[in-house]
Amino acid sequence: MPTLFIQQSLAAIALAKDLNRAVHMSRFLGELLWKNSIGQYELIALENALIEKYAAQFNIDINSEKHTNFLHVLTKAYDTGGHTRIVERFINSDSLQDSAVLVTQNAGPHSFKKLSLAKNGYTQIDEQGDSHTKIQAILAVLAHCQTAILYIHPHDIETIIAVGIAKKYFSIDVLMYNHADHVFSYGYGVADRVLEISHFGWSLREQRQSDKKSVFVGIPIKLPEQAATAVARTDNAYLTAAGSAYKFKPAQGYSFPDFLSALTKKIDLPFILIGPKPWINWWWWPALLPKKLNTRRKIQFHPQMPHEQYLHYLRHTTAFIDSFPMTGGTAFPEILSMGVPCFGVLTGAHGYTPADQLKSVSVEQLTNDVVTYLKQRQRPDINSAQVINQIYEVHDTEQVAKRITTANDVQAACLAPLWDNPAAIDSAFYEKIWQEKKTFSFPLHTLPSIQILRHFIPYWCNSRKTTSH
Repeated sequence: MPTLFIQQSLAAIALAKDLNRAVHMSRFLGELLWKNSIGQYELIALENALIEKYAAQFNIDINSEKHTNFLHVLTKAYDTGGHTRIVERFINSDSLQDSAVLVTQNAGPHSFKKLSLAKNGYTQIDEQGDSHTKIQAILAVLAHCQTAILYIHPHDIETIIAVGIAKKYFSIDVLMYNHADHVFSYGYGVADRVLEISHFGWSLREQRQSDKKSVFVGIPIKLPEQAATAVARTDNAYLTAAGSAYKFKPAQGYSFPDFLSALTKKIDLPFILIGPKPWINWWWWPALLPKKLNTRRKIQFHPQMPHEQYLHYLRHTTAFIDSFPMTGGTAFPEILSMGVPCFGVLTGAHGYTPADQLKSVSVEQLTNDVVTYLKQRQRPDINSAQVINQIYEVHDTEQVAKRITTANDVQAACLAPLWDNPAAIDSAFYEKIWQEKKTFSFPLHTLPSIQILRHFIPYWCNSRKTTSH
């Protein structure tokens, strides 16, 4: 059931004096829910209400001749990581080559160059003065596609309004690629199919009211034509972990710094961390205290680096450890396909790759598994060949693209993830992390909405009182 805060917020948006005010309040609410995991994963009622209320304000007397089969719609296109790489892979696939790209906000120069190669063109919406102008510009592009595939930011309500109107008047199909499946997002109301990427997202279908819409497609990753065979190194090089700093921040009883302190007492190899910032990220400080001199000597930190240098570190590592509490995502199977022995822990927030079958059930077990491997240089209890085969079946770009093209088929509805999940998913994992926090995350992409904040602040204060008891 919606919380009082949600009910109050929806009522406030319903009273907005015009479209611009309604969009601003909805964007702020969406980002607030995106950044704060309160257990609210959709606002389908709000999507429907805004489309119904404002659709008549837009010009639909435009040419709707279909020029492309698939239109990939992004809020922003980034030069590094994330959903942008996914779209780049899709537009170069055989199954999705009949594609165009629409970016509704902005793109980095590298991404612009890559996405502009789409067979049927690239469109970027220039900065607009108001929401009406922007939505009308998005509509003009949507009218010419048969199927829109959404990779939007979770708070991008303007795109959702445009898509809802285009569905009504231009008969387009809508697929929502659920790339941020652990947080709130707009889009579940307008989507004909929700393209799922993990067991974690699959576990939230009922809470998102997408249980009859969800189809598993997976995450496309760049795999070698033939997977490299994992070869146990006889030389002692180093162990490696990599990822954005926040992925290593302790939560829910999982602490990578504590794990590293325990592990480095039992091994002689240095441990290289790529991404974390020890002098800024306070959670590393206890592991680096002077009294832990032996640990400090074994741990080396490197900032994020150019891709080729990053690959050099990985090719020469003795083993790779996935980040936790937050998983490194596709980096784990990518590195495994390079022939690097990989380890990790099943936290309950896993489920994005068959490579999870290589992970341990606890941090203690992970420590033992790594130490044992370094002594024996083998993992007799792991069927690596089977896991590699599943990785290619699940993550090969062409296989993912084919699943997308058949997502609207009746037979494909509710197609589940293609591998057995090795441990139970904790769908409330991020909600529990949020409950542990002393402060809430304030939206950075949207100017504050006083009407929404005046309802959220009491809700947040009350949630802290509940947690303290």
